[in-house]
Amino acid sequence: MTTAEKPQGSHGGWAPDPAELVYGLDLSRFADGDGDGFGDFAGAIEHLDHLARLGVTWIWLLPFYPSERRDNGYDVDDHLEVDPRFGDLEAFRRFLDRAHDLGMRVLLDAVLHHTSDRHDWFLAAREDPDGLAGRFFVWSDDDAVEPGDHPMFPGEEDRVWARDERAGRFYHHQFYSFQPDLNATDPDVFDEIVRVLTHWLELGADGFRIDAALLLVQGKGRPRTDVDDGRFFDRLRARLREVRPDVALIAEADEPPELMAALVEHDRFDAVIDFTLNNALILALTRGRARPLLDVLERLDKTIPPEARLNFVRNADELDLQQLTDEERREAFAHFAADPSMLVYGRGIRRAWAPMLEPAERVRMTMSLLQALPGVPLLMAGQELGVGDDLTVEGRAASRTTMQWDDSRWGGFTTAEDSPLTLPAQSGGPLGFASVNARDQERDPASLLQLTRRVVALRRELHAAAGGWTAAEGGHPAVISFSRDGLLTLHNLSAEEVAVEVRDGYETWLAEGWDGRRLAPYGFAWLVTPPA
Repeated sequence: MTTAEKPQGSHGGWAPDPAELVYGLDLSRFADGDGDGFGDFAGAIEHLDHLARLGVTWIWLLPFYPSERRDNGYDVDDHLEVDPRFGDLEAFRRFLDRAHDLGMRVLLDAVLHHTSDRHDWFLAAREDPDGLAGRFFVWSDDDAVEPGDHPMFPGEEDRVWARDERAGRFYHHQFYSFQPDLNATDPDVFDEIVRVLTHWLELGADGFRIDAALLLVQGKGRPRTDVDDGRFFDRLRARLREVRPDVALIAEADEPPELMAALVEHDRFDAVIDFTLNNALILALTRGRARPLLDVLERLDKTIPPEARLNFVRNADELDLQQLTDEERREAFAHFAADPSMLVYGRGIRRAWAPMLEPAERVRMTMSLLQALPGVPLLMAGQELGVGDDLTVEGRAASRTTMQWDDSRWGGFTTAEDSPLTLPAQSGGPLGFASVNARDQERDPASLLQLTRRVVALRRELHAAAGGWTAAEGGHPAVISFSRDGLLTLHNLSAEEVAVEVRDGYETWLAEGWDGRRLAPYGFAWLVTPPA
C-alpha cells in the first residue's frame, strides 16, 4: 500500500467514515521480538505493515500493563506502566510512532472496573478499608447479595463477595475474586481514573476502549441510589478532552441497544461494541435465514447510528449469546457447539470463528458480510487468516492462538525453544500454522487473507458503511441484501443454492458462488451500477 492509499488523518479522532477498520491485538500472542516466548512491542512493530496492508485504521491494544495474567491481562497490577515482558514505555512510544506513520491510530484497553488483588490501590485499601484508600473499593461487613447481583463466570466463580482477612471485611468482585471492583463513582477514584487515562494520552495514545462500561458505574453490591451513568461519562469525556480534544472512546458492554444508546447520546462515547448484532448474526447463520439480522438491524437503526456500532463475528473472549432467548441459544448451541465441551458459562461458545463456521465457504461469506453490514467492522488478530482453536485448553483460552506468520516452528511467532502461549493444536491441527499462515496466504490469490484485503478495499472504495441502506431478504429468505446508491450486496446464509432476481444494469465487482442469477451455498456478491 502506498502512502496515498493509506487511510489519512492518523492523528485524528474517531470519524463516521466507511474507511474505518478496527483490529484487536493481544501483544502477548502476536509476535515475539526478543525470543522469550512471549509477544512484545518490538515484535509487533516488525509486523505492523501486515495491518496496514489489510486496511486497518484503528488498533485496539488488549491490556499490556503489569499483571500475573490470570485473566489475560485484565487483572491489572499497575495502570501506569508496561509489563516488562512487553517492553517499556519507550517501546510503547515506538509502537505508537510506527502505527501513526502507517496511518493507523491506537485504542488502549482501559480496565477501570476493577484491579488485581496485587495492585497498590488494593494493598493500601486492605490496611484502611474505612479511610481514603478504602473508598477505592466496595466493602461490606457481610456477603449478602443484592437482587440481580451475580458473578460473571458461573462455574468458575459462584460468589460476588470475598473476605479479606487483613481488612476484616468482604470486598465485591463482579468478575474473579482476584479482581476487586473499583468504586469508580467516588470523586477521588474518578480523579485517579482521569489521571491514569491522561497519562496514556500524553504518551500519544489516540483513545480508549472502556472495558465493562455499564458495569463500571453500577451499584456493585449495593442498591443504586445516587449513581448517574450519563453524568459519570459526561464528566469523563470532558476531562479527557481537556488533554486531547479528539480523544476516541469506545464502550464495551453486552447490553441491549436501548441501554447502549445512552452511551452514544450527547457525545459520551464515539461507538459501542455491538453484541446485539453479533447474537442476531449467529442466530441467522444457525437458521440459514436473514430474518433475525433484519429484525435486529431495524431495532438498532432506531437507537444507535451505524457509524457508532462496531460489528464483529468473534471477539477476544467466548462467543457470548446471552441476548438470545433460552430457546434461540439452545438452537445455536445445537448447530455450532453440539459437544458440551465447546460451551462455557452456560451462555457462550468457546470455538474460534473459522472452525466454528466451517465449511470454508461459510467462513469466507461471513468475512464478506462483516464488511457489508452497516457499521464499523472489528477483526481480532489472526481472523483474517482463518486460525483455529484447541478445545483441550480450558475455558476461554481455547480460541486464543498465537499469530501464525509462517510454517516454521511455533509458526514464526517466536524463536524461543518453548512457547507456552502456542496452543497444542497449532502445531499439527488442520488449521495449525503448517496449513494456515500469513506467508503462504500472501502468495495465494485465493486465500482468506487476500479476500479480506479485497473486500476491505472495496468497502472503502464504495463507501459501503455509510448510512441510507435498504436491508431486505434478497429475493429469498436465506439471502440478506443491502442496497444504496448503485451498490448491492448479496449474501446467502444457507447451505442451499438459491435463485436471486437482480434488475439489469449491475456489474459484479466481487463475488464467489454467483453466476448472475443464482447464489451457491454460502455464496456472495458485491454488485455495482456503473455511473451514467
